[in-house]
Amino acid sequence: MNIPTIGGTRGIFEIFVPGMFLLLNIGITVYSFPFLDDHTRNLMASLAMNSILDLVVAVCFGYLIGVLLRLIKTDSLDKFSAWWLRVFDTKVKDKIVNGKQTYRLNATEGFPYIGWIGQVAKGYLPPEALHFYDKIWVQRQRPSNQNKQFFNFCKLVVSCDDEKAANEIYAAEALTRYIASMYYALLMASVLIIGTIILYVVFWNQWLVGMFVLLAAYLCAIIIIVQRFRKMRIREVEVVFAASYKNRDLFEEKKGRK
Repeated sequence: MNIPTIGGTRGIFEIFVPGMFLLLNIGITVYSFPFLDDHTRNLMASLAMNSILDLVVAVCFGYLIGVLLRLIKTDSLDKFSAWWLRVFDTKVKDKIVNGKQTYRLNATEGFPYIGWIGQVAKGYLPPEALHFYDKIWVQRQRPSNQNKQFFNFCKLVVSCDDEKAANEIYAAEALTRYIASMYYALLMASVLIIGTIILYVVFWNQWLVGMFVLLAAYLCAIIIIVQRFRKMRIREVEVVFAASYKNRDLFEEKKGRK
């Protein structure tokens, strides 16, 4: 996997920001830990007031945590989002076969959704796009509905030849990766907050209203991400398909080529 540099926009956007978010939540929960002694708590507060040390911790640990979040596969979130659509979104329902409800490919197929892209090309795109799909993309479809190698190949080939298309591909990919990393960061932060609340209720008989508000906000964000992630990832694939169609001469065999 290509790990972006911390000095570039790419690293700041989908790696550094989610990492810093989770690092901040870890600091809040540790500081709020009911069994933490006053000396340690005062030490943490004094360290937080040191701007230089804060910067070092943020760059080192924030980026590290962001990279670890980035290493978590997005397929789990993608499958969860697809399940959510099948349960709550009536638009993805297809016909009933043998008494069982079937669903459209955008709620069942695995990444990179080659079958669904074919339906989009057939129903919404110009005939030339469908011809390109039938000639290049459909042949790369596999029974497991997974062919990430072909998808990454298309991205690399287009990116090396078309800078504008590469920027569009990266923008769609970066947004997807950022949302996925934030989902896992929100999920872990929510677990930390729930654990802190339970400790206070059990051992101190106290209710942390602020923690409840924070937890509610995080859970709302998680639900919104789950609702829309599959659609966002399909959009990423649609961008790559459009870019590869625009640069179809890179994929189609030329006459006279050996």
